[in-house]
Amino acid sequence: MTQSYRTKNINSFLNKSKVINFKFNGKSYQGYEGDTLASALIANGIHLVGRSFKYHRPRGFMGVGVEEPNAMVQLHEGDRSEPNIIATEVELVEGLIANSQNCWPSVKFDIGEVNNLLNRFFPAGFYYKTFMWPKSFWMKIYEPIIRRAAGMGVASLTPDPDRYEHNYEHCDELVVGSGPSGLASALAAANNGAKVILAEDKVHFGGSLLTDEVTINNKPGKEWVEETIKHLRSLPNVILKSRSQVFGYYDHNMTVMFERVSDHIENPSKYTPRQRLHYIRAGEVIISTGSIERPLSFGNNDRPGIFLASAANEYMKIYETLVGKNPIIFTNNDTGYLSAIEFKENNISPLVLDIRNSSSGDLVKKAQSLGIEIRFSSGVADTKGHLKISSATIGKLNSTKDSFIDLEEVNCDCICMSGGWTPTVHLSSQSGNKLKFDKNIDAFVPDKKRQKETVVGSAKGSFTLKQSLEEGFQVGFDLSNLITSKNNKIVSPVSKEYKTETHEKIWCMPLPNGKNSKRFIDFQNDVAVSDVELAVREGFKSIEHVKRYTTLGMAGDQGKTSNLNGLQQVSNIQKKIVPEVGHTTFRPPYTPVTIGTLVGREVGNHFQPTRKTPTHKWHDENNAVYTNAGLWLR
Repeated sequence: MTQSYRTKNINSFLNKSKVINFKFNGKSYQGYEGDTLASALIANGIHLVGRSFKYHRPRGFMGVGVEEPNAMVQLHEGDRSEPNIIATEVELVEGLIANSQNCWPSVKFDIGEVNNLLNRFFPAGFYYKTFMWPKSFWMKIYEPIIRRAAGMGVASLTPDPDRYEHNYEHCDELVVGSGPSGLASALAAANNGAKVILAEDKVHFGGSLLTDEVTINNKPGKEWVEETIKHLRSLPNVILKSRSQVFGYYDHNMTVMFERVSDHIENPSKYTPRQRLHYIRAGEVIISTGSIERPLSFGNNDRPGIFLASAANEYMKIYETLVGKNPIIFTNNDTGYLSAIEFKENNISPLVLDIRNSSSGDLVKKAQSLGIEIRFSSGVADTKGHLKISSATIGKLNSTKDSFIDLEEVNCDCICMSGGWTPTVHLSSQSGNKLKFDKNIDAFVPDKKRQKETVVGSAKGSFTLKQSLEEGFQVGFDLSNLITSKNNKIVSPVSKEYKTETHEKIWCMPLPNGKNSKRFIDFQNDVAVSDVELAVREGFKSIEHVKRYTTLGMAGDQGKTSNLNGLQQVSNIQKKIVPEVGHTTFRPPYTPVTIGTLVGREVGNHFQPTRKTPTHKWHDENNAVYTNAGLWLR
């Protein structure tokens, strides 16, 4: 099958001289070195990758990294088979085999989709009301059905043949995330003599600097990143770790990180571990984990082909991949225009629907100068299409923006939505930091810390490049100077970026008259606006109770794209401000971690030391049968 959804971006990170063959759901496809499984599938026009948990609705890609809620796949076969792997995090390697999960007999025709037709019988908390009577049904009927329905993928029943290792590291400063604030922190600390570990989840360092149209010291962001990384690699006091996710923050400033060592290598040696678990004791931890784009809720907003706008932009710029050729950009802020501009520069004319009444931000002006059609005070009401979106019902919003004035149906093959940005506060919260609500950005940010951790950049709500760089350089220097006292300070470089205007504080669209379409908040667990409304109506006022009653934020993605929208919905219903509603608890691991990585070498005979008594040799010679007695073989 041809890769018909490729751009002509010559500045991407793909190596087109190396074609990679892989299989998805039994069919053969091709991609390039540097692709992820997600980007390669989208380039081949494949959007349907799985089914949702409860209703078995068709699900496609929505994100481009760890925020992805839908595209979890079963990877490999046989004793190496592994469930619930995020397709956006899987690097393409020759011979890769992946399959959809939570569907039967196939992802295109799934018997479980009958649940969607009967969705009125499966509202939030239906299991609490359904499986209570008669009592005798529990053991023989209810429990077996529930156990069979639980879970998404299938775990292998045979031992994992791969090798896993554990490692222990100490450093003066651990910098988590390599966006502008992370690179600035690492550079400032390393220049001041501190021992630094810089951890980045993705293959490439740089974060938003790889996709945003910015300059630092009159150089494109991407070029500044390359120079900075080259310099950091040359320093003996710096350890750079890509493909490495810090997923847990524990007491006494101990963090845990897993590194994908050979997942991307075609034929690794038998002694090369697949993944390595690092226990890192850091004098100071700098959290520069960035932020995640918020989705928007509207009728049937879960169809394959509906993306986050930032994800669409990154697919085009990093992976030369088009998420569609007839796009709608739906936004409540200026950053959504980045993907609109990138589409236009690839000779595709998008339609922009902006919830706001107007905006004079630089990105909006550039979009207008390129001739992009923009409709203010407008939004998406509903969508059509079964296995992929085919059209959208759009319209003008009234003055209070609680209903549509007029509606029309337009054809489209993708919707790129942007509801603003949510700081990634998970690690900071795990460390014991008490969060506070910032009404200017409508999100929670770190507040009172309990350990030696400092948050910089957009992870604390500083969304401009200038702020991120200044905070990074200052914090990196201040913390390192407490340790080294060398006073070698780097002046924050001059940067240039687009000026943006404020967002509209609306994340949920009204439904057209007579429509009762689902507007989803949690995409993996099928939690809709109506489920949250039902939970509050039935007396669940605490956000933790709403979470458990509806399963909001309890899926494998842990609510990275859904938590804040759920909080916002509860606050709207209860007519409270979000701080009064509170927030749920963030627990490790931040992303799914294979059990093999957690266990390491401690399997089989290596599970615990073998302790032998003084008479062990005599017993061997006399064919004794041993039993484990406490810690000893007797």
